[in-house]
Amino acid sequence: MTTPVARAAPLGAYRTPGVRLEWLDAAPQARSLVRTDIAGFAGIAQRGVLGRAVRVDSWEGFRGVFGEHRPEAYLAYAVEGFFAGGGDRCWVARVADPATAAPAAVTLPGASGPAALVLTASSPGTWGARVGYRIDPVPGGRFTLTLRLDEVTEVWRNLGPERPPKELLGDPDTGSRLVTVAEYHGPPSAGQGFLTGGAEGLETLTGGHFSTALSTLDVVEEIALVAVPDLWTRPVPVSGRPRPRRPHCEVLTGPAPSVPPVPPAARATLSEPEVTELQREMLARCEKLGDRVALLETPPGATPARALEWRKAFDSPFGALYHPWVLVVDPLSADDDVTAVPPAGHLAGVCAHTDLTVGVHEPPANAVVPLAVDTVSTVDEVTHGDLNDLSVNAIRPVRGVRVLGDRTLSRDLPEWRYLNVRRLVSAIEETLVAETAWTVFEPNATPLWREVDRVVRGVLERAWERGMLSGATREQAYTVTCDATVNPPVDLAAGKLVCEIGLNPPPPAEFVVVRVIRTPAGVTVAEGGIP
Repeated sequence: MTTPVARAAPLGAYRTPGVRLEWLDAAPQARSLVRTDIAGFAGIAQRGVLGRAVRVDSWEGFRGVFGEHRPEAYLAYAVEGFFAGGGDRCWVARVADPATAAPAAVTLPGASGPAALVLTASSPGTWGARVGYRIDPVPGGRFTLTLRLDEVTEVWRNLGPERPPKELLGDPDTGSRLVTVAEYHGPPSAGQGFLTGGAEGLETLTGGHFSTALSTLDVVEEIALVAVPDLWTRPVPVSGRPRPRRPHCEVLTGPAPSVPPVPPAARATLSEPEVTELQREMLARCEKLGDRVALLETPPGATPARALEWRKAFDSPFGALYHPWVLVVDPLSADDDVTAVPPAGHLAGVCAHTDLTVGVHEPPANAVVPLAVDTVSTVDEVTHGDLNDLSVNAIRPVRGVRVLGDRTLSRDLPEWRYLNVRRLVSAIEETLVAETAWTVFEPNATPLWREVDRVVRGVLERAWERGMLSGATREQAYTVTCDATVNPPVDLAAGKLVCEIGLNPPPPAEFVVVRVIRTPAGVTVAEGGIP
């Protein structure tokens, strides 16, 4: 937030009491570029709400909301790779069929027999069948409810008429993370056990459910990187011992029942044409919004020839394609076996780390892919050249596992060939739109042009000072024109204001022109290239 500039004497200069009129400059002062390191993920999770994206600020935060790794899904591996690589914020949208997904539940009787308390897992899925409960009666018609899931324990004391369980456990800020109270008719009888039932909603999964999840990410304006790792069906491992879970018997009194096992869930498999269409949809959404890029991967186990064929389906500067998949140590294996995972989530971490430590202008290439111990297949020098010629970014085990490409999926627009240039210009555009939003409905005359010129130059000056624009002088790095030469009378009569900006992004990009246009409907940007 910026502070308006006062056009009157400071308060200390007044010597007598009274009312003073001070004129303030309403135009905001220029600020740094918007954040570009925040990722958006859509995929299959162990638990979590459906129908909205949830902000996550750490790997532990993801585990607390969406659960652990799943043997039939890639989402947790992608988010873990993002945070391991240096990311510090992302948004996650869980994918499932809401028509067939259902939460686990349990009905607890009271002293007289009828149902006194009905507990329902806080979100759909069979994970709820592992939530343990214990009821301890308290004199006065009250009771204490203890809940446990893995390392998470919740103790709700003295529930009753004065402390209604439905309101307390259902509070969106301070309520239970494990259950909600569907019904409450009085204190339940003493007892312990687990919730039962639940359905994942994966057997009826379709591409439309992924589209719905993507739409929930669209409304989060701060997202700049998008990855959907679970477009691909993960084969359930057939070897390796599962990592044992720590029992939570200490929560329950008496002989505690064992934690019910949760077998891997069956999920519907999307065909390769369906995956292609969904990846095209990701690119189209990013292009429409203009403030984010999609990180895509080739099919699992694809040969270089298959990867090149897959790339032909796309043409957009708002995305990048990576090959091959990477191998990581599987947390679900007690023997520390490796498993193949799509690289997009890990590469989002590479982009986030580069943005936070250097800047969005720095190519996210020649960087180590976090957590990766190897690649599924080897890319040699000749193959790397073939991939690079068609803008497929190669991942190779060279001095660690590194991403060795920075190409977008643009075919015929050389000015948008490089991912760092596309992301830098998008960040500048978004910042300029935000900084000039105040101009709408202002008198369209020379004083407004001067203010717009000042604000725009302030944004570009900071970008140049940080090394985000090339040029030994500011005149070589950027140009700003906001005068009568770009604002003819016909545009003024229509309420249109144009500020033409030239940018010199870091090499090897060509010169890129961005036009910031103010109309009565708002501020927009238009792009063009100068060969």
